Amino acid sequence: MVVALRDVRVRGEIHTIIDYAADMLQSPEFVNNKIHTGWLDSRIAANVKAERPPWHLSVIGAAAVRAHEASACKAAEYLGYLSKGQLPPPDISLVYFQDDLVIDDIKYHVKVIRRGPFTFNVSVNNTAVDVVARKLGDGGFLLQVDGESHVLHTEEEAMGTRLVMDTLSCIIAKEADPSRLVALSPGKLVRQLIKDGEHVEQGQVFAEVEVMKMMMPLLCPAAGVIHFQVTEGAALSAGELIARMDLDDPSKVKRAEQFNGELPPLGPPQVYSDRVDHRFTQALNAAKMIMAGYNYPVDDILEELVSCLDHPALPLLQWHQEFSFVESRMPPGLAAKLEAVTAEHEQALGGSTADRSNTEFPGRQLIGIIKGAVEAAPENEQAMLQQQLEPLARVAKAHSRGPEEYARSIVQEVLSMFAGVEEKFQSSSGLTTEQEMIDALRKSYPNDHQAVLDLVISHQGLNHKMELVKRILSTLVLPNPVPYRALLRRFAALSSKATAEVALRAQQLLEVSLLADLRAVVARALSGLDMFAEADGKLSPTVSANVGSIFSPQPSGDQAGAAAAAGTLTGMLGGSTVVPRKATVREGVFSGLNSLMAPRSVSPHRHSSTGGAITPAVEHKIETLVAAPAAVEEALASLIVDNQDKYLALQYRALVTYVKRIYYPFLLCEPQVNQHGSMLAASWMFDDPRTAETSAKRQNVGAFLVLTSLKELSKGLQVVAAAISSLASQAGVHPSGSILHVAVCNGSDALAVSDGAAKLLATGGPLLGCEAEESFSSVELITSSGPRSPTATPKQITQVVAAAVKDASSLLKAMKVGTVSVLAAAALMPVRNGFVWDMEEQAYKFEPYLRQVEAPVARLLELDKLASQQAVYTPSRNRQWHMYHCTERKDQRSPALRRTFLRGLVRQLGSPAFLAAMYSMAADKVASAAVDELESALINCLEELTRPAPDHQGVTGRSDWVHIFHSVLPQLSLQGVDEGRVAGALRSACAALVAKHNTLFRTAGVAVWEMRFRVPGGAWRLLVSCPTGHEAGEEHVEVYKEVLADDGVTIIYSLPSESGVTPAAPTALSGKPVLQPYQSLEALQQKRLAARRHNTTYCYDFPSVFENALRGAWAARAAAGEPQSIPPPGRLVEAHELVLTGAEQRFESTNLKLTRVQRGPGLNDVGMVAWHMTLKTPECQQGRQVIAIANDITHQSGAFGPREDALFRAAGELALEERLPLVYLAANSGARVGMATEVRECLQLAWVSEDDPSKGLKYMYLSEDNYNCLSSSVKAELQVTSSGERHWVVTDVIGQEDGLGVENLSGSAAIGTLFCRAWREGFTITLVSGRTVGIGAYLARLGRRCVQRTDQPIILTGYNALNKVLGRQVYTSQMQLGGPRVMGENGVSHYVVNDDLEGVKVILRWLSYCPPQLGAEPPLLPTNDPVDRPVGYAPAAHEKLDPRAAITG
Repeated sequence: MVVALRDVRVRGEIHTIIDYAADMLQSPEFVNNKIHTGWLDSRIAANVKAERPPWHLSVIGAAAVRAHEASACKAAEYLGYLSKGQLPPPDISLVYFQDDLVIDDIKYHVKVIRRGPFTFNVSVNNTAVDVVARKLGDGGFLLQVDGESHVLHTEEEAMGTRLVMDTLSCIIAKEADPSRLVALSPGKLVRQLIKDGEHVEQGQVFAEVEVMKMMMPLLCPAAGVIHFQVTEGAALSAGELIARMDLDDPSKVKRAEQFNGELPPLGPPQVYSDRVDHRFTQALNAAKMIMAGYNYPVDDILEELVSCLDHPALPLLQWHQEFSFVESRMPPGLAAKLEAVTAEHEQALGGSTADRSNTEFPGRQLIGIIKGAVEAAPENEQAMLQQQLEPLARVAKAHSRGPEEYARSIVQEVLSMFAGVEEKFQSSSGLTTEQEMIDALRKSYPNDHQAVLDLVISHQGLNHKMELVKRILSTLVLPNPVPYRALLRRFAALSSKATAEVALRAQQLLEVSLLADLRAVVARALSGLDMFAEADGKLSPTVSANVGSIFSPQPSGDQAGAAAAAGTLTGMLGGSTVVPRKATVREGVFSGLNSLMAPRSVSPHRHSSTGGAITPAVEHKIETLVAAPAAVEEALASLIVDNQDKYLALQYRALVTYVKRIYYPFLLCEPQVNQHGSMLAASWMFDDPRTAETSAKRQNVGAFLVLTSLKELSKGLQVVAAAISSLASQAGVHPSGSILHVAVCNGSDALAVSDGAAKLLATGGPLLGCEAEESFSSVELITSSGPRSPTATPKQITQVVAAAVKDASSLLKAMKVGTVSVLAAAALMPVRNGFVWDMEEQAYKFEPYLRQVEAPVARLLELDKLASQQAVYTPSRNRQWHMYHCTERKDQRSPALRRTFLRGLVRQLGSPAFLAAMYSMAADKVASAAVDELESALINCLEELTRPAPDHQGVTGRSDWVHIFHSVLPQLSLQGVDEGRVAGALRSACAALVAKHNTLFRTAGVAVWEMRFRVPGGAWRLLVSCPTGHEAGEEHVEVYKEVLADDGVTIIYSLPSESGVTPAAPTALSGKPVLQPYQSLEALQQKRLAARRHNTTYCYDFPSVFENALRGAWAARAAAGEPQSIPPPGRLVEAHELVLTGAEQRFESTNLKLTRVQRGPGLNDVGMVAWHMTLKTPECQQGRQVIAIANDITHQSGAFGPREDALFRAAGELALEERLPLVYLAANSGARVGMATEVRECLQLAWVSEDDPSKGLKYMYLSEDNYNCLSSSVKAELQVTSSGERHWVVTDVIGQEDGLGVENLSGSAAIGTLFCRAWREGFTITLVSGRTVGIGAYLARLGRRCVQRTDQPIILTGYNALNKVLGRQVYTSQMQLGGPRVMGENGVSHYVVNDDLEGVKVILRWLSYCPPQLGAEPPLLPTNDPVDRPVGYAPAAHEKLDPRAAITG
């Protein structure tokens, strides 16, 4: 009977007695037949209960079921939002849950984490267990926990939720606590009707809350003393605690006891096999679940995944798994053939002497057998057999290329899931917030909202996914990043702040892989081996850096050693490296290296002093490397510091190439290289790069010393001293200020130092000022934290080198060495440290700017001009450009402005146009061609500045102000010519280039572009000033020559003779030193950048925007071949600023007077600027007049105050009076409402409870002294405290400054009225250049036409205020309230543009349809389409009329 009862399942609202009856039948009294009439009554009196499920199963089951239902409910709610076209709230979590469960008067606090769609992790008090819960068709759940299965059903009852597990049940009780008064819905606590600490009766109203504009009373459920936890006016969320009660009768409250124990030890929900292939499948599924947004322990999963991938038996076990399913359906004999092959492999794996790690799975052989079996089958059976064998073919193909390739495919699969999701959540196409991106996904998947939900769940787990991705990048990708380049590029392009760390790591890995390839190419070029394979007379698209064939002839002697050395370079990153040429075009790493082909002619060899033969082919390649644009310095340096031992030829060639490159083109003689035991020493003469083209040019001596250990530095310096002295005496020059390069080869004792240096390191004293240096390259950053880190970090290497240089200071001083540069081997690329002799301190000091470049290059880049800046270095992707970032603040409260100085050398000028100009001997053509050839370098720099990549601090974002400097090394023949013509040619070519790329200049934030051209006898300099980003004319290009000052030492800017051009005063540099350090930004430029930070245009720059737009309109007309397309001479825009004058300057006045003034930009003292503009448009070449008004976003955020309202009203009335169009350029924060500063700084607060400020504010007051000073600014009432203190309680704030209160609202009403009148009597047009709020939004709506930018909102109030009113986070950005998707759809905005320039073009096009003065005839615009042309359009039969075609004719 008991068994039968256990099988009976009755579910419904009325609970049955089945479980109680089954328990009663098994009681000892019933079994022994000792029952009587009172026996049942005795059981009832004893409160005997039926058997309960184990407590831990009840807790786990209830938690899993509730989490499953909650996730399903939230998912349905999310999909409901999407189906309605609404944006879901951002705080909906679909992975993490927590709940309190009360079972048998014990409260269990549980936390649940989803590990998958049906897998949950339930934790209680830091003990957790995994459980699988699947919903059944009857509404129940199949629960798998600890390897067992249970069926759960839940039923809601009055006392709580009844949980039925199998045949046992329990109650999850509802927790009722009348001592806790909580908010039932979101709202606002308006009034506390009972004082804190007073007694309240049951049913008495104790507070009032406002919910959706309705007042609701709150009733007390029990009698007691109330203690409020929130203050009046506080916003309440559902379930938030309002007050606590000390009940009169505490016995009415039966509180559940908190469970403090732990869950018993439980196993996994399902019984898993311990086989490697099963463990691998589980680990891979877990990794994919992490990428899908669920939660798993990253370290354990990655460790298990790597362990399984390294196991040699994994392919065989996967094969056996699939083979067991298809074996019975195979043709006769095929199974035996396959088993024979796998048995041989299995025997090799199990052999006692076999190297199991090198036993490769016979995938290719198995594929051949399967393919042969399919081909041998009858034609009508081939398709079916192929389908049957597909699982086996898939496994064999996956492992056919070895375990490394299979592991690579698994890693790429996992990483692709991350990139595929996060690329959809990057800021693009005007989408700035996550909610807007979700809305875009909703539109992309109109019929599959579940796909959107899956993407959102995955994105919500971003932090957990990033941990796994970072671990994979450091563990599996770093040893050999070349195969992952496509994924690394996708990662590096991620632009959001949340993914900045992964983007930075990917960028570093990509850089490491490309630099390693470049290093291999350079090594093979210098080794004398062919870098390219030749097939059919064409170059192979790839270059193998370490790939050989058993049929290839083997080189011998030095060539074999060099080839081996080249192979070891790429072997550092793991395995063979292939250099894909076409795939690296975008990085430009191999720029200029395509010509590294050996000449076919055979010439005699020239031998070096070290015995290494330098063939003509090698000489050709050395010269190519010296002049190539590609940044090969680091690759050459790494070849120098590699300890070659027997292969000194490659080291020698790398040294010579390195010296020639960094001193190009100022080297006066070939480096003289000599070997002294284990040391190499070289010396040469060179011209000082700064004075090489002047009459004060000075020749210096350079030297290079290659050591195997730093402890040999003193010995090596003696050798170098002799070489320098000999060379200086031969040349007849003094060696003062010479440059010494030291390279320390890698080795076990490379960083061993002398006893003196060791003492300096032991004492920990200052070491030449390098203690605070923390700026390392991206290569050093990634290797210093990766698994392949060297023993010494870059910082430790710097400390050791500084100690060695300080110990040898006396020898260096005696040698007259001015600069010391030390290269030391590190993990992937050498670490460079530079030290400069300080005349004042008579000691060598560490120079941070010499960490990235050598001293001659630093002089060419003019890094001395950055001495006043605290700059952080960042290399470009191709390392051809050097970027230095610094920040400036106007004051502590101002936002930091980011400045970037991008500097680079242009080593080649060889375009056909330039060569033709050189042959023609026309100096102006040479100058123009030289500027034109800089276009590719300029575009590369602009793309580098605008690409979405984080810096080394992991912060995304572009610079506010950029200075680009290009130093052109090839010399131009511009001597003995008309300097005026040359200056004009330079200015014209440069202006054309800037106009062509004006948009990129503006996007990148380029404010200055500077170029330096070497000419015989000096140098020419061009400076393009683009402070607003809209300058494109020749008047913004300044041309200077470098000349010596009267002191014969200082080089200054000088105007070309007879040029007749004087540079503009604000940027005039004539007579100033060329190497003068950069100064802080001027106030005007800081205002421009502050406006740019608000993503808008500075108000005083709008005349330049109109000028740029008009220039484009005239150019478009000329391109279309229209008549009268030549613009009138002079400026196309004449803007005269209008200011208020006279005694009456209140907005209420009817006698406001405006006066034209000529003053510089940025001198306004009011947050509004007005102009009387004359625009020379194609339809009004003589000029049409408009009144323009703009908010100054840098003046109190562009807020409207009384003075702003007065100027706006006066300008609007002037436009109506003169019947001119009125253009409003909006960027504001609405009406200004604030508190007087002098009062705010003196206010003090009195709390309801001084010990507990959370209880709320009692009042604000002023002290006696402050009130006496501010009595005219406030209204206050005296209150004396119990301690005798006199508090002046502030009731009203007046303030000394006008325009802080409601008078601003009156002014807003006045200008709103003006715009209504202008709508009837005039023509008004508004450009929403920045966010426009309050009255600014009303003005946009009241105008005739409104042009809105895609990234700027039109709002009445902020989204935070609305969220507080609604009681939940409905809106996440201002764009959801007033973006173009709202205002462009509801008719407020008539046109949507991407930027201000496009907006001004729209304004000009609309103005072209308006008469110059309202009421006059519209202007006629000549056209090449005659008005008397017959209309040729006629719709065919049954064709709809096209009105545009009909109008066009």
